[in-house]
Order: sequence, then C-alpha cells, then structure tokens
Amino acid sequence: MLRVKECMKVTIEFAIKTVSPSGEVTEVPPEVCSFVFGVDVQYPSVETAIMNKCVGDRVQVYVPPEELFGHADEALIRELPRADYKQERLKPGKMYREMKKKCLVQFLVKELKEDVIVADFNDPRAGTHAEFDILIKDIREATKEEMTPSCARP
Repeated sequence: MLRVKECMKVTIEFAIKTVSPSGEVTEVPPEVCSFVFGVDVQYPSVETAIMNKCVGDRVQVYVPPEELFGHADEALIRELPRADYKQERLKPGKMYREMKKKCLVQFLVKELKEDVIVADFNDPRAGTHAEFDILIKDIREATKEEMTPSCARP
C-alpha cells in the first residue's frame, strides 16, 4: 500500500476552520487539491500530519499562528503624529490607507489622542490559527514533469 512520502503525488480533500484571536470563526467548505509532497510547499504542520498516511486516512491538523500570519508584535504598535495624516480617514478600529511617496502606508487605527495616532502595523490576521480536516484521496508516484514546484510553473 502506498504511503505519503517525498516525491509522491497526493490528492486530498480538506476543510479549513480559522479562528481569530478575538474568537471569530470562519469555515471553508471542503475542497480537493493535489500536490507533490516535498516539492510543492505546504504548511509544516500539514506535512508532518500526512507523512506516511494511506488512502482513506483522515487527519485533524492544528496550524499555529506562526505558520499563517504570525503573532501580533507589540513593537509594531506605534504612536504617530496625527497632523501627518488625513484626518477624515482616521477612525478608531478601521484601517488607514494612503499612498505616500509611491508607497502604501497602511495600519489599524487603535486609538486617536489629541496629537497622536496609536497605529498598529501588524497584519490584521496576526494571531489567527487554523484547523484542517484532511482526507487522503489518492497517492501515486509523481511524474518527472510534476517534480517542478507548482509555483515555478508558467
């Protein structure tokens, strides 16, 4: 019986549930995808969980925040001079976006003080974790053509 290992073409059916730091749950209905194990990069937790599994095996996988969007970093919360930004766009709890010198400036407005903005430059999804429900549908030897990572294909 074939098992999931490097250079095997693996087809899985998976459903994903993400949970934000505030507890907001988002569920993605089941999808099917195929990839070459060890060639097409997957989340490390997923790779570890499906290694050596057989067709018909089902696994539940916890993917921690550091594999997704990272943890919120307090060093990315800063006070900025309020006068440097467009006042009408400054709303607590909302994202501020503006092009400055051909660069997008983007942050979450955490708080407005008299002369400063408390700005959070963390990815808004920081701290989110995921839970995968994976069913191994098919396993076979990958062809030579399939051994190129999918992200490298034209």
